[in-house]
Amino acid sequence: MRPFHDGRGLGRGLTRNSLRSARSADDFPPATRYTHSMRIVVNALPLVNVRTGIGRYVDMLYRELAQRPGIEIAYFDGARVTRVIPASPASTAGWSLLTKAFWLLPSPVAVLIRAMLHHLRERRFLRLCKGFDIYHETALLPFRTPPGTKTVLTVHDLGLLRHPQWHPAERARFFDRFFVKRLPQVDGFLAVSEFTRREMGELLGIDPGRVAVSRLGIDLNSFSRPAPDQIRSVRERYSLPERYFLFVGSGDPRKNVHLVRQALKLAPELPPLAIAGWSGWDNAPPADGRELRLGYVDDADLPALYAGALAFVYPSLYEGFGLPILEAMACGCPVVTTGLASLPEVAGDAALYLDDPTNPAALASLLRRLDADPDLRQGLGEAGLAQVSKFPWRGTADATMRLFNSTMDRRKAEPSGQGGGVSCMTRSSA
Repeated sequence: MRPFHDGRGLGRGLTRNSLRSARSADDFPPATRYTHSMRIVVNALPLVNVRTGIGRYVDMLYRELAQRPGIEIAYFDGARVTRVIPASPASTAGWSLLTKAFWLLPSPVAVLIRAMLHHLRERRFLRLCKGFDIYHETALLPFRTPPGTKTVLTVHDLGLLRHPQWHPAERARFFDRFFVKRLPQVDGFLAVSEFTRREMGELLGIDPGRVAVSRLGIDLNSFSRPAPDQIRSVRERYSLPERYFLFVGSGDPRKNVHLVRQALKLAPELPPLAIAGWSGWDNAPPADGRELRLGYVDDADLPALYAGALAFVYPSLYEGFGLPILEAMACGCPVVTTGLASLPEVAGDAALYLDDPTNPAALASLLRRLDADPDLRQGLGEAGLAQVSKFPWRGTADATMRLFNSTMDRRKAEPSGQGGGVSCMTRSSA
């Protein structure tokens, strides 16, 4: 389909002149304008960098919503607005190097740069994204919107407020400085779990009744147990042994990967740990022969990696949802996780839970049980397949559309330009 604007944007030659010349939706002939009853513009930036859980959320939610009548969807990728879901980058190497270099900057400088980038993107958003009914902020900090456009914010977690020490200092400072100030402009809130909804009330003072829960889902067409020859082929491509434990995710401190390392040191007879995902700021040297770092793995290879593992080990200390748990279960992989934050909502009764996420000996004991007991692994795998059936992306889309519709109803009842407003607290008062 024809894009709204193919101009060059942030990171690709954005200048003051290009901002002036960029055209809004109102500048296009009627054939390219939205004519349906609800017009939605989505922050699609999570799709154009390295693909994480938030990127998967945006991708799958809007593939589902795009099939529904009565709505038109546009995607703002920081440079332009299009009707086509942005594709993931072919390579993540450049993004990874740039991000790690950014973290080496003095925190005040990095905060200033991040604020300037956000401001430039916001100016372009305001110019291009006129005439929409709903602006869906899918990532973090809402842009200001043109008059008449309602803002819906998805909150994935509040780790930057709850545990700022687990994040780069510049990111925590930026969030603390700007996020709460933007909340009064938000007209509707989505939380990805009941846990996150409670956190929003506790840390931000938002009435939980104003927050709709829209749990993430799992695409069983993309995540299911592959054929044995495909599992073997992927295992050989990544030089993995026949028996291994698997962790999928970034190297952020909250993921608690160091606990698995400590557990395997206590149990040297156990198979090694394979780690798939961007390393983040995890600079710990790999344990000799006990840790296999795969780096960022293509989505197409993940099902075989999950299916070939003895277990998926996910001892996270804090999650807003925990999508990799569903991915592992959909592929028949047993799951070990913790009972913290949102994780019990996702894993239900289909996982082994680590009672003390600071105790490597306890984790080593669970891993020994799984290694020695094929019946336990089979039982957990079957329970996981039943659990994932509770999380279709269709349900995510249904909850999202209910909030969009109620937000539109309030828009019709309010004076033009009136926002929803929200009572909120700063970190110092929380």
